[in-house]
Amino acid sequence: MRRSWLTLLAAIGFCLSPSSSAAQAAAQQQGPIAVYLDCRSGCDGEFIRTEISYVNWVRDREVADVQLLITSQDAGGAGGEQHTLAFIGLRGFVGRGDTLTFTTNPTTTNDEERKLMVQTMALGLVQFVARTSSATSLRVSVDAAGGKAAAAQTAPKNDPWKAWVFEIGVGGSVDGEKFYKSRDVNLNLEAGRVTEAWKTGFEYSFSYRDNHATVQEFDNLGRVTSEETYTNLQRDWNAELFQVKSVTNHFSLGAAVETAQQTFRNQDLRVMGRAAFEYNLFPYSEATRRELSLRYGPSFTRMQYADTTIFGKISENLPGHFVEVSYRTRQPWGNVNVNLEHRNYFTDASKRTTELNGGFSVRLFKGFNLNGGTGYEWIRDQVYLPAASSNAVDVLLRRRALLTGFRYYTHFGVSYTFGSIFNNVVNPRF
Repeated sequence: MRRSWLTLLAAIGFCLSPSSSAAQAAAQQQGPIAVYLDCRSGCDGEFIRTEISYVNWVRDREVADVQLLITSQDAGGAGGEQHTLAFIGLRGFVGRGDTLTFTTNPTTTNDEERKLMVQTMALGLVQFVARTSSATSLRVSVDAAGGKAAAAQTAPKNDPWKAWVFEIGVGGSVDGEKFYKSRDVNLNLEAGRVTEAWKTGFEYSFSYRDNHATVQEFDNLGRVTSEETYTNLQRDWNAELFQVKSVTNHFSLGAAVETAQQTFRNQDLRVMGRAAFEYNLFPYSEATRRELSLRYGPSFTRMQYADTTIFGKISENLPGHFVEVSYRTRQPWGNVNVNLEHRNYFTDASKRTTELNGGFSVRLFKGFNLNGGTGYEWIRDQVYLPAASSNAVDVLLRRRALLTGFRYYTHFGVSYTFGSIFNNVVNPRF
């Protein structure tokens, strides 16, 4: 009788049973195994430690027998995710390991997701627990109702939505005092459909920000001599429709159409179309662990400006192209990502932008972690800048973009943890 992996996962349990001298003699390690949970996809650590109590959970990879590396990637339009669990043997288990996956859909609740996570962990840990003295307390059983368990990766036979997923979000805020008022409104809409062959998506976002600040001047007696109110009004919206076709396990084709308005960048209307190919040196199936991809394609942009630009344009057409190289890896020692993108217009090759950015999180030695990121952008394509000069209020309130040739940012941090290596006890009080 065939059963899906998740059907078997849902049916696995551990309980105490009489020990056998033969099994005890075969055990390769005394006591429970030590497991380091290296989760990079939002795990419920307390729930995991409560449900899987037959191992020692430790806080550092250096003292672990098994490193459990968990990553995830989008797999279902507006909300589905594929979680990849890599079981990496350390110390006495070097050379032993496995990789298991499970997939959630956009309607999967947090509780359902964490239960699937624990079930997958339990199955992957069996091969390690079975080689310790704890193996004598291990029993694997199949629930009689297991055949009725739902498999998260099984596509339904009758789907009235045809695999389409929609998500709508609305938010806003209001705050103020006597001489200051602020209002913000945000709207987001996403629609997506993902299959093995095609990926289709639509995204729309709208934001409205209205800030008012009143400045008063006083004479020597404290009487108001003048009063002026400054306003910062920003309205932005963006809509994008894209389509991606999977060609091989390394190659894909895509196209997108985008329309937008940005008050800050003097863009009354921007319409852009672009097409591209993408080649990934590694198979897409390994994307949660490593990725080295190259993207290239042409683009065409139609600009309509709110005010005449520094080049004397109120509207213009801008054909161009772009190339992008991205590298990302998630390994037991940490993760690194680097991205390089260059784009310019065919009408004037000097109108170009090149951006290099990256980030890292590395475990250097026991308890010590180093993380950070940096980016630098060479900007030569600010064709949207208005001809009218900026005043002090525009600069201070960031009401409009300013002429610049570069932009940079950087951040970094370190952390050091010491003390007891064990992390088994769960205490939710306070």
